[in-house]
Amino acid sequence: MEVFLDFVKRMTCYLIVVTVASTLLLEVFDYERYILGWVWGCAINLLYLLILGLWGYKLRHKELRTIEKATKLGTLIRITLVAIGTLLAVYLFENFPFVPYMLGLMLWRPLTIYERIRYNQADSPNVI
Repeated sequence: MEVFLDFVKRMTCYLIVVTVASTLLLEVFDYERYILGWVWGCAINLLYLLILGLWGYKLRHKELRTIEKATKLGTLIRITLVAIGTLLAVYLFENFPFVPYMLGLMLWRPLTIYERIRYNQADSPNVI
């Protein structure tokens, strides 16, 4: 469980750095109209990761059956978070940029691929 919590911490740091850097690039290249969607999607992604990390931290010393039940509930809570974030975006903002929002939500995937490659190279540095 400690490895998982370390993974969530690293992913959170990666997400914050990539979000800030990408937002600055969007500003520099005059794509301000996409910043709201990008930051909103990354913020929902960050909340998702924080809830996942807190859930894992809370369950780190529990029995396997308890962890299994709590994981199902945690998944439902995190999916509900994404749904509520999307609905809030629809109702709070006119002409909300959904493509950058979805890209912000899906940012975790390339970051997890990067982390998997980095982790595999640390275990066996001679394997590509």
